[in-house]
Amino acid sequence: MNEWAVFFLGVMALAAVVQCVFVVVAALGLRRSGERVTDLCRRFDAEIKPALEDLRKGAANLRAISDSGREQAARVEALLATTLESVETTIESVRALVVKPIASLSELSAFWSGLRGGVDSYRNAEPRKRSAPAPRSRAEDSDEHMFIG
Repeated sequence: MNEWAVFFLGVMALAAVVQCVFVVVAALGLRRSGERVTDLCRRFDAEIKPALEDLRKGAANLRAISDSGREQAARVEALLATTLESVETTIESVRALVVKPIASLSELSAFWSGLRGGVDSYRNAEPRKRSAPAPRSRAEDSDEHMFIG
């Protein structure tokens, strides 16, 4: 064979060996990257999953608190409605109890004013002259027949 052919055959063998070395280095780097990814997944499972589970429990607790808050708000609303109704009933009762005596007082006041007006009118009126009573016509009732005169 020719010298140049042997030389090129050696260059090709050397290139194949260099290529194998690069493939081995790439495979080792890929294995190290795979180990890092595996380690990262383990840490994720160990650290992040419990935190996510706690977050889910917290969300469930918030949902329960929200439902309870809604129920409490409905109870408070019913209580306030009942209380307002009771207050309105009480106000109406008090109003009825106060207005009735006031109406009586106004009637009494009107009667008193009328009475005072009548008395004032009687006092301010000019006195009338009364006519003398008519003489009695019966002789028995009079004492004149007893006198001699």
